[in-house]
Amino acid sequence: MWTNFFKLRLFCCLLAVLMVVVLVINVTQVEYLDHETVSATFIDSSGQFVSSQVTGISRNPYCGYDQQTLSSQERMEEDSLLAALHRQVPDVGPVPFVKSTDPSSSYFVILNSAAFFKVGSQLEVLVHVQDFQRKPKKYGGDYLQARIHSLKLQAGAVGRVVDYQNGFYKVFFTLLWPGKVKVSVSLVHPSEGIRVLQRLQEDKPDRVYFKSLFRSGRISETTECNVCLPGNLPLCNFTDLYTGEPWFCFKPKKLPCSSRITHFKGGYLKGLLTAAESAFFQRVSLCHPGWSAVA
Repeated sequence: MWTNFFKLRLFCCLLAVLMVVVLVINVTQVEYLDHETVSATFIDSSGQFVSSQVTGISRNPYCGYDQQTLSSQERMEEDSLLAALHRQVPDVGPVPFVKSTDPSSSYFVILNSAAFFKVGSQLEVLVHVQDFQRKPKKYGGDYLQARIHSLKLQAGAVGRVVDYQNGFYKVFFTLLWPGKVKVSVSLVHPSEGIRVLQRLQEDKPDRVYFKSLFRSGRISETTECNVCLPGNLPLCNFTDLYTGEPWFCFKPKKLPCSSRITHFKGGYLKGLLTAAESAFFQRVSLCHPGWSAVA
C-alpha cells in the first residue's frame, strides 16, 4: 500500500515538473515571438526598420508609398494613371461662390442638329458655362459628365469632353444605335470645387481611415491603419510581400503585430470643409434646348 502511495506521489511530482517546464518553454517562445515581431515592425522617419529599444525616438509622418521602389513598368503605369487623373485647373485665386459655375444659367447646344446622322457618326455638343451672376466664365477646369441615351432601347453612351480653358467646352459622342437619342450634360464639380479637393488631397491624404482588430486570449485592441500614418507612435508593417503595396497600422499597446485578426473601414474625417467650400459641391444638369439627334 505504501509502495503504491509513494509511486503515485512520485508520478504527480514528475507530472508537475513537466508542466512547469512546458509552461516556461511556451512563455519563452511567446516573448521571443513578440520581441521579433516588434523589432521588425517599428519604422523610423527614414523608412528603416529599428529595434524595440528605440521606440521613444521622434518620428515624422510616415507615408509608405513615398518609400516604394517601382520597376520601370510599374513607374510607366503609375505615370499613365496620374496623367489620366490630372485636370488642368487654372490658378485664379479664391473665388466667391457667386462667381463659380452655375449649372442653371449654363447651357449647351447640339451642333448640326438638323443634319442626318448614321450609326457610327460623331455628334458634337458645344457647352458654355456662366456664373451665378449670369456672366460668362473666362476659364475652364469644370468637371462635366455628358452622355447620350435612349429610354426606349435602354441604351446609353458617354461623351469625350474637351476643355478650351475659356468657359467653352465641346463634347464628342459616337452614335452607336439607330433612332432618337437624348443628350444630357451634368456639372459634377465646378473648377472652384476641384481646387478645394486638390487641397484636401495634399493636406489630408488620410481623410478616409481604416482600422484593424488585434486579439490574443482575452485581450483585444483596435488601432487605426492606412498607407500614411501621422504621429510618433510605433507602427506595424503589413506591406504586401508579393505586390509591395504598403500598409501600416499603429501598434497595439499590449499585443504584438502578429495578433491582428481582422480589418475594416473606420470612416471619414468630417468637418474639413467650410460652409463656403461646401456650397461648391452640387451635381446638377445643365440647361439645354431639348434637341435630339436622329441616327
